[in-house]
Amino acid sequence: MRRGDVEYLIILGLCLSGLYVATTGLVMDLFGLHRFLWHAYAGYVFVSLAALHLALHWDRVTAYLRRRLGRSRMRPRPDVRARELERLPSGRRQLILATLTGLGGFLLGRLTPRPPTWESADLGQRYHAWSKPGASSLLSAALDWGPRPEPYKRYPGVPRVALPDPRGFRGLSVEEAIEARRSRREYAPGALSLEQLSRLLHAANGITAPSRGFRSAPSAGALYPIETYVIVHQVAQLQPGIYHYLVPEHALEQIRVGDLRSAVTLAGIGQEMLGQAQVCLVLSAIFQRTRWKYRERAYRYILLEAGHIGQNVYLAATSMGLGACAVGAFLDDMLNELLSLDGEEEATLYIIAVGRV
Repeated sequence: MRRGDVEYLIILGLCLSGLYVATTGLVMDLFGLHRFLWHAYAGYVFVSLAALHLALHWDRVTAYLRRRLGRSRMRPRPDVRARELERLPSGRRQLILATLTGLGGFLLGRLTPRPPTWESADLGQRYHAWSKPGASSLLSAALDWGPRPEPYKRYPGVPRVALPDPRGFRGLSVEEAIEARRSRREYAPGALSLEQLSRLLHAANGITAPSRGFRSAPSAGALYPIETYVIVHQVAQLQPGIYHYLVPEHALEQIRVGDLRSAVTLAGIGQEMLGQAQVCLVLSAIFQRTRWKYRERAYRYILLEAGHIGQNVYLAATSMGLGACAVGAFLDDMLNELLSLDGEEEATLYIIAVGRV
């Protein structure tokens, strides 16, 4: 392969890698996306090719700089000057190149979809518009959404409490539970039984089809991003504290021991029922479990699933003669800290207080 061929290949590589870096960077800026697949590597390729191109033309570059900086006042020989002129594009080609560049930039700016801008819109509205199927979905295939994480969260080395079999209880029918369901904010003294807590957790997020891993609440793609934590105030056979529901074993993992009524009430912006209830179920989400597959729609699906679980808890509690109240108003950072969650990879979404009535 001749040197001229190598130079043209380098120039082609520079154009392609530079175009990819510039285009993906523009789209990321317009849509507030995280990063495109191979975006950084394309930048490295561009820099490497530019360095190689500079090395191949180092003599010409240094000669040009010497002339421009006045270090050499010698004028190039006529034959050298003629060869340099032959390498330059003609005026017509320069005009065509400039026109096409300007037209391409104009079309890119006009045709690149932009999220709607509302003067009074909040971020929720913007996200809702951005996550609709359409132009953003066409771009999402090129984005790096990360790998699929583990399906179950575990706390190695902590004490575990096996829960009783939740099956066999027959309370109100579904129709009766729906009619009787209300948000109950006042609770009677006394403790819940471990059997009652077992039924609540099974209704919330328990496995109902062991052979396929399906659970009690619907989940987009059966990915199940929701984790369930139990803040125990009064449950028979359990110490007060924080527990994690270990789904595959239908067991509790003891994370922290202590009276946390004041802490959860403070995180719940002073809602005293959170400290008066016998238990508070806290739903969190590990976002990557859904994000890797459903991309920009993931957050929608995760919130829907939290709602499904909340209604299951309501109906299970009502069927057992208990009261439940879902809470969405809480201090996120404080509640995440209480559960030792980072608030980014995993964050709290929902609190459901359950108690005796």
